[in-house]
Amino acid sequence: MVRADAPLGVGSLQWFIEGDQQEHYFTLYADAPETHAELARVALFDYVANNTDRKSGHVLRGIDGRIWGIDHGLCFSAAFKLRTVIWDFAGDPIPEHLLADISPLAAAVPPDVGGLLHPAEETALQRRVQRILQEKALPVDRTGMRYPWPLV
Repeated sequence: MVRADAPLGVGSLQWFIEGDQQEHYFTLYADAPETHAELARVALFDYVANNTDRKSGHVLRGIDGRIWGIDHGLCFSAAFKLRTVIWDFAGDPIPEHLLADISPLAAAVPPDVGGLLHPAEETALQRRVQRILQEKALPVDRTGMRYPWPLV
């Protein structure tokens, strides 16, 4: 959330997520199969947002059981720079309801998001969405190089 009246000028607020600090993407994937649909949803977000820094510790389960992706400081680059630890769902079909959720982005980026992006970043976002809507499956990393460091 952008805050224009912050004490030191324009800034943002962060929301603290309470959860088990020992859990992260790798433990959730291995120990909690009931989270897999939500983890795959985070993988889709990472592709659409072109997240370049999805570490395992950036995936949390809140005390309410909800899965949260956090730390999105390195997203929306015009150049394709996807780096994530979430490759376990690569090639899996994307559920129709999630494709429906992102489909409006193929035509237009909402002004409250687009206004924060460079026009080239906005165009790249639309192209990623158009591509994933055609493929209807999560991307596959054929290079083995699209992992952030450190992994956790």
